Amino acid sequence: MKNLFFGTNLKVTKGGRCLAKDLEFKIESGNMLLLNGENGSGKSTLLRIMAGLSNPTSGKIYWNNKFVHDNLPEHFERITYVGHSTAIKSNLTLKENLKYWQEIHIGGKDISSQLEHSLEIFNLTTSSDSPARCLSSGQTRKLALARLMLKPASLWLLDEPTVGLDTAGLRSLITLLNNHCESGGIVIMASHDEVRVECPVHVLKIDNFKKG
Repeated sequence: MKNLFFGTNLKVTKGGRCLAKDLEFKIESGNMLLLNGENGSGKSTLLRIMAGLSNPTSGKIYWNNKFVHDNLPEHFERITYVGHSTAIKSNLTLKENLKYWQEIHIGGKDISSQLEHSLEIFNLTTSSDSPARCLSSGQTRKLALARLMLKPASLWLLDEPTVGLDTAGLRSLITLLNNHCESGGIVIMASHDEVRVECPVHVLKIDNFKKG
């Protein structure tokens, strides 16, 4: 069964200032939606609204024709959100960071094999027992993205995931994106960088929606 995620007549504001209005989007299983716009256009704010972490000033967001805000706990179960801020605990080791995230989001389920693989795919295995404060900005980004492998989620919401990534890290991210879409997942991503993936990519140009 294909999933459909869409929003209608959305008005996005921040600090009382309208960033976009009459905004529409629609994306289905196996596809990626790229949010495009200038800095400050509302991409990050829109991602948080899609994640259920903020409310649109007006309009609604639906998953398979069900209003998302009618059942936010169910929505949180279907998403993995990686924001621009990595939310890494600097005093914890890499493994401890992932286990901490696991405990919050998926409880005590044993996913040690997935955890090891997530470190491996981003070339972080040799640093896995080091404190996260020792990581470079690029490695910190990789650790945040490693969470994508730890929770079964239909919808990935990613805010500037390529920032700080080296060529190998970008290649690993693209592999994850392709695999997720191939398995029927949905990716929505805000990024200034070109990310060449194999799945169908749709672009939402936020600047096209009248502000005022």
